[in-house]
Amino acid sequence: MAKDKDKAIHGPTLDECGKKYLVSRESELGETAMDQYRLMLDRLGKYCAKHGVRHMSELTVDLLEDFKVDGLPKLADASKAMYVAKMRCFLRDAYRRGWLKETLAEKVKPHRIVFVEKSPFDIEEVNLILAGASAMKGGRQGYGGKPETFRLLLELMLETGLRVSDAIQFNPAKVTKGERMWIYRFRQQKDKKVQKIRTTEVYLTDRLKKAIDDSVWYSKALPFSIGSSNEPGIEVYKTMQAVGSSCGVDDCRPHRLRDTFAVRKLVAGLKLDDVSRLLGHSSVAVTERYYAKWIPARQSRLERVLADSLVDA
Repeated sequence: MAKDKDKAIHGPTLDECGKKYLVSRESELGETAMDQYRLMLDRLGKYCAKHGVRHMSELTVDLLEDFKVDGLPKLADASKAMYVAKMRCFLRDAYRRGWLKETLAEKVKPHRIVFVEKSPFDIEEVNLILAGASAMKGGRQGYGGKPETFRLLLELMLETGLRVSDAIQFNPAKVTKGERMWIYRFRQQKDKKVQKIRTTEVYLTDRLKKAIDDSVWYSKALPFSIGSSNEPGIEVYKTMQAVGSSCGVDDCRPHRLRDTFAVRKLVAGLKLDDVSRLLGHSSVAVTERYYAKWIPARQSRLERVLADSLVDA
């Protein structure tokens, strides 16, 4: 009776609404996105409880803005922007369903991302990282237990441009033989909604395909998946950080392998739209935003056009 009276006065709790929201989105979102929503709602719930707020009706713009700063500390810009965007999606749905009486989602500002210049590894750094991965001496748990397989995971990202989340879920059963290379078709983990299913293709050499097939896999079906971890991407990041520290490579993280792949292909003369397709970007504009400075043909053309204009003048 007390619980019903409390609900009648204050409305539904944040915890109840969070659970209902997750159930309602389960059929629309992939596992990665669902995990991100769970983590965001868990952090939001704990932050609000710490400040004596349990009900949706008690949420304020001021509290939510403070949560962006104090409740999401030490996160990279992109991660913080992603969690804030998911929080605003939740608030928008809460208003639609009557859990909130005001449009807090529109009043809470999104976290703006400052796009930093991409920094690929050079050849020497790549060699140091791969050698350092092979030399790891870990226990039976995590990626340290099978150093040669972990090295293959890094090679897979380096030679295909796969994101770490997709590389971890690499499924050899989906690899088919092309005319010259092996073709791996998959759905990116980053694609959240079922209605927007896109198939991405990457290409493997005979050497890499055989090395993966012959390696000691982390799980029965997926060579690079450690099913015991809720955040395998974080595990790869931590392991690479340890490898970087041991071999003297600064900022040693998975996404720089993807950047290295993209830059190598552009410098080798591949067209921007081809590299964009290999990276699985939603548009060429995304690829251009990050990698325009690495397109030598464009720089040469601009230099030639400018020089010709000065001669004509």
